[in-house]
Amino acid sequence: MNDDMMSPQPLSIEPLRRDRITAISSAVQRRPIVLVLGMHRSGTSLCSHILSALGVDMADKIPGPGATSPQPSNPRGHWERWEIVEFHDRILGLFNREYLGHFHDFALPVAWWADPRVVQIRREIVAFLEQRMGSEYFGFKDPRTVRLMPVWHQILSELKLAPKIVLCLRNPAQIGRSLSVRDGLDPEIGEYRWLVHIVDFFRYTKNFDFCTVEYEEWFNNPSVNIEKLQKFLDLQWQQSEADLALVLSGIIDPSARHDDSDHREAGQPLVRTLYKLASRAAQDGERDQIAYIASQFVSFQQLQRPFLQVFEDVANTAAKYPAIEQEARALRASVSERDAAVAAGDARAAVVEGRLAEALVEIEQQRAQIAELASERDAAVAAGDARAEREAAYAELSHRADELRAALQAAQAEAAAGEAALRHAEQQAQERGASAEAMHTEVAELWDTLMHAERETQQHEATATAMRGEIRTLRGSLARAEREGGRRAAATEALEAEMRELREAVARSAREKSAIAAEALEVRGKLAQAEGAAKEREAAAVALRTEIATLQDTLTAAREVGKAAMAALRSEAAAPKQLDRPRGWRPAVMRLFGGRASA
Repeated sequence: MNDDMMSPQPLSIEPLRRDRITAISSAVQRRPIVLVLGMHRSGTSLCSHILSALGVDMADKIPGPGATSPQPSNPRGHWERWEIVEFHDRILGLFNREYLGHFHDFALPVAWWADPRVVQIRREIVAFLEQRMGSEYFGFKDPRTVRLMPVWHQILSELKLAPKIVLCLRNPAQIGRSLSVRDGLDPEIGEYRWLVHIVDFFRYTKNFDFCTVEYEEWFNNPSVNIEKLQKFLDLQWQQSEADLALVLSGIIDPSARHDDSDHREAGQPLVRTLYKLASRAAQDGERDQIAYIASQFVSFQQLQRPFLQVFEDVANTAAKYPAIEQEARALRASVSERDAAVAAGDARAAVVEGRLAEALVEIEQQRAQIAELASERDAAVAAGDARAEREAAYAELSHRADELRAALQAAQAEAAAGEAALRHAEQQAQERGASAEAMHTEVAELWDTLMHAERETQQHEATATAMRGEIRTLRGSLARAEREGGRRAAATEALEAEMRELREAVARSAREKSAIAAEALEVRGKLAQAEGAAKEREAAAVALRTEIATLQDTLTAAREVGKAAMAALRSEAAAPKQLDRPRGWRPAVMRLFGGRASA
């Protein structure tokens, strides 16, 4: 037996270094901040409301007594800080990842938090927190925070804040149903959105402690979640348990729960697996499996980037269609106005031409009358009529001729004006015709652009079809990875069972070692006693050996005496008998030793 194993190991205390003292003091100085995270529709508003009742400063604007939220999805209010929500929306909007946008579920660009625009918004968040936070327990809730945790890592470090993270967890199938009712989102997309948020949560909070509260427990057994929050956040309720139950009954409304029995489990196996692992995330082995799934999913998101670029190009092209259609409608309206102006010019020209033709006809008639009057005048002069009558008639004819000339000049001026107006109308018609030709050319170019965009859309659709095939392949790979994860989980469980057996064996060995040590001590005592007894026995053996040697010497001497006696007896038997000497061996012995035998 190794005696060193039984001896206690010496205890040594390492002296505190200056850097360790600084680290400990800085950790003590960090102010706590509560972050209520999770997917939308997971009960984050309810949890924030309850934390406010427990004494945590969670919101700035809350509904008054008896008031309800303007949004029917949260009748008791969202219990969030609208400034932080606005900051988050601005960051997501920089990368086309708005919550109601088509690309919200795609991964953000690599190192997006280093973008100067994000840095500016981060500074605004820091300034807001420095102004808003006081000495009381401060916190906020916003599901968008999960996607933007790298920025909050910087904020927590800069302000020396200690995060106290609360994860609100709910069945992803019920979340998909709720998002479909509220936002019109496809339930499968809702489940995928839950997957993205939970993967980002475990991806960015792996170095933080967190407390998980499940949505269903608020309605089934709220005391479980309350005990978790009080223990994790070190919240003391100063009133009675009956008052706490009364507060919870006023906050938790069973009628607000709209779970549907038709949505018991998520449709995708990966989502189901991650939900089961997340509900058991307090165990180290489960978190390792979640980390493995998260790493695989992030790799899958990297594969999505070229397809995402194609989707964004298609979306940008489709976004141009309304503007192109509006411009085409404006061009069509302009062409119609030009055609109407040309038609009006043609009508005016036709009217002027008609009036000019009437003037020419009237001029011809007046010329005929003048010629008739001239002939009458000549006939009157030749016939010798009275001169006064002829002069009066001539004067009348001259006056009438002057009127006709004036009318002719007016008709000619009007005809000239009509011709000028006609030429102006024709010039405007030519200009509008040229503009119309340019507009037709531009419309043709726009139609060519539209046709090109449609061809690109068809190509993108073909690419999207290929992407769907690739996604199906990737889903198969993910399914295989999930099966492999299941096998690894089984192997992990077997290893854990073996480790438990080994730990039990080690414990048994330790117990046996303790028993053996006790037995060894007892044996050592008995051995010491045995050694003492052995020494006594050895001394007794030495004395016994001495006595035996003495006895052996005596026995040897006795043997010699016996031999001598036997010789004497033999010699005595051979010699003649003497009656005066005693018989037997004793006299012979006595003679041998110089004695005399008694009579």
